[in-house]
Amino acid sequence: MEDRLPRKLAAILYADVAGYSRLTGDDEDATHRTLSEYLDLIALTISSHNGKVMHYAGDAVLAKFDAVVDALSSATDIQIKLASQNEKLPDERKVYFRIGVNLGDVIEDRGDIYGDGVNIAARLESLAYPGGICISEAVRSAIKKKFDLRYEEMGEQILKNIEEPVRAYRVLIRALPEMAPESDNSVSEILSLDFALPDRPSIAILPFRSLGADPGKDYLADGIRLGIQASLVQLSGLFLINAPVLNDYRGRDVSAEEVGKELGVKYILDGTVQQSGDRVRATVHLTDVKSGQAMWAETYDRILDNVFELQDEITKEVISSLNVKLLSRETGRVWSKKLINPEALQNFYRALSSLYEGTKEDNVTAREMFEELYRVQPDSVLGPSNISVTHWLDAFFNWTDSQSESYIQAEKWAKKAIEYEDNNGLGHAVLGHIQLLHGDFEEAIKTCSKSVELRSNCPLAHGLLGVVLNYNGNPRAAIGSIREALQLQRVYPPWLINFLATAYRDCGEVKLSITAAEESMRLNPNKNDAELILCADYNLAADHDQAKSTAEQIVASNPSFSLASYAKSQPYKNPAQLDRVISALREAGLPE
Repeated sequence: MEDRLPRKLAAILYADVAGYSRLTGDDEDATHRTLSEYLDLIALTISSHNGKVMHYAGDAVLAKFDAVVDALSSATDIQIKLASQNEKLPDERKVYFRIGVNLGDVIEDRGDIYGDGVNIAARLESLAYPGGICISEAVRSAIKKKFDLRYEEMGEQILKNIEEPVRAYRVLIRALPEMAPESDNSVSEILSLDFALPDRPSIAILPFRSLGADPGKDYLADGIRLGIQASLVQLSGLFLINAPVLNDYRGRDVSAEEVGKELGVKYILDGTVQQSGDRVRATVHLTDVKSGQAMWAETYDRILDNVFELQDEITKEVISSLNVKLLSRETGRVWSKKLINPEALQNFYRALSSLYEGTKEDNVTAREMFEELYRVQPDSVLGPSNISVTHWLDAFFNWTDSQSESYIQAEKWAKKAIEYEDNNGLGHAVLGHIQLLHGDFEEAIKTCSKSVELRSNCPLAHGLLGVVLNYNGNPRAAIGSIREALQLQRVYPPWLINFLATAYRDCGEVKLSITAAEESMRLNPNKNDAELILCADYNLAADHDQAKSTAEQIVASNPSFSLASYAKSQPYKNPAQLDRVISALREAGLPE
């Protein structure tokens, strides 16, 4: 057994730029000059407060302090100085940093620091306002009343890849205005889609082209691509763009470099698939977007029964080429469990291709094929886990005559799926949301958190965890989970934007909620809960005329609407949160 690396207690400061992609997109040269100047200022300030910059990660800074008072005084000094510098710039060129500060154990090795103490500081940074600071309970307890600062408690936050919740505080600096800055209030910033990608390999898988003459066999190319995606979605060391947004590139004459630059990812995987009799030939390329060069290209010839082995080989090649580190819990389950039955294999690929079309009719088709897969190979989790998802989709989007029966079926299959040794986490996502609807609040958090652990790159897992967190009374953490889902999704699904708007409203950021809900209405103006979110928001923002007008539109489009029915659909743990929303809707004129 290897010796445990030595650790020491340190205060950690992590600072990162808010909205960097948007700024560079507007004026890359000006942003780079301003950022370089600001990074120099941050480094000097850290040094003057007895700290040490450990490393830079693009537009982010990691620093270590022996004393927590030095770390927090440095953070406040940085934000005051940067605010002064920003006053010299036009609004569209201002550069805001978020800062997270934590006190915890770190591992020092080769001039850098590692460990949960560092990871928590980085996660806290994402919870701060641009131009603001977020600290942990450990920092707050150590500081006590040493500074002329005010602290806004944010409650316990569930931070990605951190086992225990962390109580967080927003630091309110008297010398600066309290703000959720207007400069960060654009739709793209609120939805998180213009934020820089995480500091890990990022990849998108283009739809594989089918070279066969039979259009009915195009499902095979799609199935292989989605099968690879299903393996990579479980890796925490990778950032994987979700499949639906890539469907827009199907049949388009675009290069890997063009797609990579449009999506902001570093690598693109693409390929072709051809079936002849019982044999399959796949040619696959992994391209480095920046250089435009293929990192590897390979042609695979297999009999149809061994296509899952082909998926695994391609997956292993991606992991090796991108130097992705697998956690011990990921090593045993990332590889595909073989569908040894040819009929099961065909149904799996056809079902995946239908499922990702995202329509009511395709969902029914997908479920029928997943059910057939389960019939011929019941030892594979791929049947039950995906059957549960199709029933959940029917219930969630009201694609069914009996929503309650669809949820019952979704729960039954989800429970069956999580019993499998090769559990893929889909059942946990579905079951966690249904537990919320049953009022099992704590279990819902645990179950959805497990889904995120098993499916690090799954927008459904992150999105449903956000939903559960918000109704449990933790809207700030919910915002983080939902924005993570949006980054992975790279599209604007109205249902997810609605929950983001709800979380913003529930933590008091009504203006941001209005912006998100208005964007949801723009994308889907019909039968959209965003209209109810807006009605409450307008009332809470004291825009009573707009609230009344929106209420009239709701009743006009749905004469049977009642506040009593709507309240039953909002599973808040704390009745006071629900009362706040219902009261706002009642004041706007909606009927009981």
